[in-house]
Amino acid sequence: MQATFDIYEKNGVLLICIEGDPTVSDIKQTLDQTRDESGYSNLYRLWDFRKAAFDFSAEELEEIASHASSADIDPSRVAMLVNQDLSYGVSRMYEAYRKTPLTDVKVFKDEAEAIEWLLE
Repeated sequence: MQATFDIYEKNGVLLICIEGDPTVSDIKQTLDQTRDESGYSNLYRLWDFRKAAFDFSAEELEEIASHASSADIDPSRVAMLVNQDLSYGVSRMYEAYRKTPLTDVKVFKDEAEAIEWLLE
C-alpha cells in the first residue's frame, strides 16, 4: 500500500501523520518538505506511524537519520508515535541514530505523553 502523508501544525507542534508503507525516499522527501524554508515550525515535531509500517533495516534507518540530521540548525525535539512492539523497537534504533546535540528524539506509544514531552 502506497504511503500517504498528512502534515499540519496544531498547538505549536508539527504533526506528520503517515498511513501505508512509506519508503526511505518517501520519508526523506517528507523531511525535506518540513524544513525551515517550508514555513513549518521545526522546533517540535511528532511523526505519527500508528497507521503505517515502520520496518526499515538498520542501514535504512541510518540513511534516514543522516538525512534528517544534515539540516539540524536549531535545537529541537522529535517524537515518534507507534502502536506496535516491533515498530517501537525499530523506532528506538532510529532514536539512537538520530539523536544529536541539537535534536532530541524519543519514541512513544501514547500521543498525550508524546505531546507533553515535546512541549515541556
